[in-house]
This record gives sequence, structure tokens and C-alpha cells, in this order.
Amino acid sequence: MEAANDNATAETQPGVVVIPRSVEFVDTARKVSYARTESTVSCSSSASSSSSDGADSSADSIDAYFEEAYIQKVNERAKKENEQLNLNLGLPVDLTELTRRDVNTAELSVVKRAIRVPVRIMLHILHRFLSLVENPLFKFWSRRVPLKFRQQLTFVAWTIYLPIHKALIGRRSGLHPSVSLEYHALTSMMWWGRLFPITIKRIRMALSQLHVCHPCWAYKDFIKPASTDNKHLTKRSNGEKHGISGHVIEVYHQMQTKLTPTGFRESVRNGKHDEMIVTGHYIQQSSHPSEKVILWIYGGAFLAGDSTGNLGIAEKVGLMSGGRDCFIPNYRLIPEAHLDDALFDVTLAYEYLLYERGIRPENVTLLGVSSGGGLVTLLMQALVEARQKNESYVELPAGGVLIGPFVDYCTPKGSMDAYIKHDLIVNQSVFDEGIPYLEVVLGCHKNRVEASPIYRSFIGLPPLCICVSEHEVVYDQAMILAQRAKNQGVDVTVGTWKYMCHIFPFFAPFVPEGREGLEFICAWLKEH
Repeated sequence: MEAANDNATAETQPGVVVIPRSVEFVDTARKVSYARTESTVSCSSSASSSSSDGADSSADSIDAYFEEAYIQKVNERAKKENEQLNLNLGLPVDLTELTRRDVNTAELSVVKRAIRVPVRIMLHILHRFLSLVENPLFKFWSRRVPLKFRQQLTFVAWTIYLPIHKALIGRRSGLHPSVSLEYHALTSMMWWGRLFPITIKRIRMALSQLHVCHPCWAYKDFIKPASTDNKHLTKRSNGEKHGISGHVIEVYHQMQTKLTPTGFRESVRNGKHDEMIVTGHYIQQSSHPSEKVILWIYGGAFLAGDSTGNLGIAEKVGLMSGGRDCFIPNYRLIPEAHLDDALFDVTLAYEYLLYERGIRPENVTLLGVSSGGGLVTLLMQALVEARQKNESYVELPAGGVLIGPFVDYCTPKGSMDAYIKHDLIVNQSVFDEGIPYLEVVLGCHKNRVEASPIYRSFIGLPPLCICVSEHEVVYDQAMILAQRAKNQGVDVTVGTWKYMCHIFPFFAPFVPEGREGLEFICAWLKEH
């Protein structure tokens, strides 16, 4: 793959900020990246930066995040940042003005208003057509077409597409010329999704196919072959049908009790008989279970995601972090279930590792992706809270990795509101489909604040590692989380990249910035 040119190297390198206990931000990377990160953190976290060291969980400090002056400040910062970016693929017109319902047509030109009606009619017809054929097409693709062929087809298409894009479009479509040519190509391909209606069904279909993008051969340049380690499996594993090299254990285990109380509606310890069943996939990397294990909590805005789709990327992170086994539990999704139920299932999965598989808590590291990062944070907060109330003595894990953490479930503001204009994952269509469910499920503003891990106490939490882009939708809330956790005595390491989309490390097989993100995460995991 071809990376960005030399003059842009400083722009594309990650800004790594280490936040030790009671110590201000320390630069451990390039000055250019750190300077930008520092200024943005102070802006995004102004409501908490004035608080004293120690606990920062008073009602006043939390209320500051909802004051009109603060909301206006972060909204203006995000809007100003957008004005400096190459939006809409560099096209002179914003095509979303022709497709979205919330556009003020009075502000559009006569030509745009004339084009808008037939465009919207065509998209509606396409939406209705897809509603009829998407189920059988998806079943055929996922059940009849072998996974290996799907993976090969995906990468052959990318191999053909990339040089064509480099020759014809080059660096004109991404948010900034400094990003890699691969990321420009990825932007040109994925940007169009914001023009089409997105449904929960389509989000779930897409996320169930994540493993198509993470075959073993896509990582051959930065993961040693299994044959170089005599501890690896010597017999043919069942991982091949899942597109991985390790052995996959399908977990279905009935737990007898749940020790840690969880919940926002009410605090519960145990559930009904069927709620006490832990399901998911356990990836064993070598002939013997590893001493250290990653508990992988997938994302999907609480609406989508499953353990099967995350097998490929989870295995690679486990290999890159020292050959760790990975457990990917399933959890209930909204709107069929409540956020409480998702937290219940994740907590039960953690206790399954400790008390059924016999793994010591200091050897378990939690890793959460997007909304999974919110569940990881809520789980650690629940463990600490239960110990403080003498309701449970379940030990804390070694730490938590948060990849683009979605941790604020209140009315969107700042980057969460403005960056949907260019984020490749959480675009306007995904935003319109997913965000309303938070209000439906959680209810009033007070309930949404109580459910948001960003506004809860961080006292006593283990070390955290946050990987985020400065231009993704959750950037502001990720930085607030880092600042509040630091103020309350938590060791926090933050890695930031510019001009990337939400959960960009998942594109490691395609773009060099994604690979850098994975390497940053795995380097932290090796130290914890």
C-alpha cells in the first residue's frame, strides 16, 4: 500500500497523550500532533478542566456540560473545524441537500429544488425495492457463498479499485490531502452511504459481515505466521470456516448466579433462567489456553453487532498483543431489549471468564468498540460501585481499551452533531436511524445522563487506553471521558489520529492509518 507523501507524514502520525495519575498531559509523540490534541482537549473538556484533582462527580460539574454557553462553544468549535475540511468528496455541491428530509428547501437554489423531487422519488423507489430483495440476497451471500470466496472477492475488488482511484482521483476526495491515498479511496467508496435510507436490519446485516474484511492473509505483513511459534495449534483447527487461524469454541453456558448488581431502571443481581445463559465465541490462539485474555465487546450503537462478525479482527488483535485468547460474548440489543439488558449480559460474561474458565481478573483486559466501549466503561463502574457498597467483591480487570467510545447518550452536541457530515461510519442516515432509539429506550434527559458512563464516577477504575480520531463523531465525548477519568485518578493513555472516521482501526487491512491504530492498541495491551 502507498502511504501519504513525506511532506504530510507529521499530519498522519498519531498523537499519543499519556495521562498518568495527578500529572498533566505529557507529550510522547510528535509536537505537531500533541499541540493539536492538547488544544482540542482543553476546548472539549472545559467544563471539567477547572475541577480540582480527585472526585469530579458532583452535580454541578455534570450540569456544566449541559449549560447553553458550553453547548454553544463545542458546537461552534465543531462547525469551525468542518469549515476547514474537504467535505462532500471535494464536490462543489452538497448532495445530501437533494436527499435529506430535514433540509430547508427555501434556502436552496431553483435548480436544486427542481432536481430534489425526482432524486427523492428515485431513492424512495430504490428503498422499497431493496426492502423486497435484501433478505433473500443477504441469506444467499452469507449462507450459500463460502466465507473464503467472499473474502477473496472483497480484496480482489479493492486491488482493482485502488490503482484506478489513485490515477483518476488521487488525493481530492478525503477530508485532507495529507491522509493516505488508500484512505482517499476508502472515502470515495463509502461516502455515498449517507444518501440512502438506513434501517436497523441493514446495519445488522453489514456488521454481521465484518469478518469478510479480516482474513488471515490481509495481516501477513504485520503478524508472524503461526508456524514460527511451536505453541500454536499442531492440528487443523475449526477456525478456517470462520476465516481465522485459531480454534473457535462456541460458548453456551448456564450461569447459576451473577455477583455484580447492575442496572439503571433498578439494580438487579440475577435474572430469569434464560437471561443467565452466556453465549458467544471464544478464540483459542494456541494449543493451550493463554494466560491473558481479551474480553471483546463489539459495537453497533446498541442496535446491531454480533460475536461472529468480530471474530476476524478480534483474533488479529489477540495475536498482535502477545498471542492472547479472546472471548466475544453476545449481548441483547435495542429496541428488542434495554440498555440494562446489554450491561447485564456483558457483566455475566466477565464473571463467566473469572469463575467458570478460572481466569484471574488481573489477566483479563476489556476491549470495547464504539457502543461496546460504553458497556466496558459501565461494567468497570458497576464493579467499583458494588465493591464500595459492599454488595460484591468481584475483582477489577487489568484495564480497558476503548476504540471510538460512544459514552454520551444525551442530546448530541459538538462533534457528535457536526461530524456526521463527513464521518464514513456514523453518517447522517445512520444518525437519523440510531439516535432516536436512545430517547425511546432511556426516556427523559435525567435517565439518559444516569445511563451515560461519561457522567458517572471514574474513581477506582483500572488503566484505560482510548483510540480515537480527532474528526470522528465521538471525539468530544472521548476526550471528556479521558479528562474526567484523569481528574479522578485513573491512568489514561489516549492515541489520536487526524481526519479519520469512526473506528478507523477496523480498516487496518486497507489503510495504513488503521494499521497504526491497531499497533497502538496492541502495544498498550502488551504492557497491561
